[in-house]
Amino acid sequence: MRLTHYFRLDTVEPILQTKPKPTSMKSIASNPNQMPSAVLKEQLDKNHSNFRRAKLFLVATLAASWLCASAHADGLTGYYTAVAANDPDFGPTYWILATGMVQNQLGPNGLPMLSPLGVSTLGTSDMNATTHELLSSSPGLNPHVSYDPIPVQVASMPMAFGYPNPWYVTGQSSDQNYFRSVHWQGTFNMASAGQISLNMSVDDDAWLFIDGNLVIDDHYGTSASANPTMSAGTHSIDIFFDDRVASNDGFNFSSSVALSPVPEPGAITLFAGGAFCLLARATRRQKKV
Repeated sequence: MRLTHYFRLDTVEPILQTKPKPTSMKSIASNPNQMPSAVLKEQLDKNHSNFRRAKLFLVATLAASWLCASAHADGLTGYYTAVAANDPDFGPTYWILATGMVQNQLGPNGLPMLSPLGVSTLGTSDMNATTHELLSSSPGLNPHVSYDPIPVQVASMPMAFGYPNPWYVTGQSSDQNYFRSVHWQGTFNMASAGQISLNMSVDDDAWLFIDGNLVIDDHYGTSASANPTMSAGTHSIDIFFDDRVASNDGFNFSSSVALSPVPEPGAITLFAGGAFCLLARATRRQKKV
């Protein structure tokens, strides 16, 4: 049989005269007389249904991710870590720290940087030797620190952990085996410039940063407050907490402005990525018909 070739000018792609051009649902709608075979129509309907399911899954996934992020309209995302009992910077050697141990700005990796006083007091076991950043909440960078069994949790505001009952977030009944550290993180939005009110009391040590700048430096035995004036727009907030002594612990924090937790790491990306893959797959399958 002799085959005659035609060429489309836009793609310069040969089209065999003996192979009819696939019939799409759009062309069927515009020309009812051009009906496909029953098998082809069934495949078109199936692919169209898969495509719709993938789109619905994508929409549902993104909606669920948004709901997860907004479920705690006023709270902070906490990254919980355990500090080994043999860490030389924790326990009865130091008890609690004093103000002035960290610098006024976060370091290049978003962690508190020890001041000269902090370096001389704590030594180098929990410090980045190059940046002088405090590593008491950094698994992988500090051999004494590991993730808690549930490392990421959202704490609703106002935060009240500890007194009158000890706060053992990891499930242990005391600090006999290990201590704890937490990095809380979130954002808040100012519709217009104005003053906000922040209040904190801790057992044992905590530092609060806004937009990378130290605002509260608080330690056991004292309570601290701050009333910074903030510009309009979105601001970041970071709180670093160390429970350094093996008896009791606590953390109390309130804010006059609503705080928003950051999304849990990778959760939205993972689900949204899977949805996009399904959507792309359904699209490719539809194009092959």
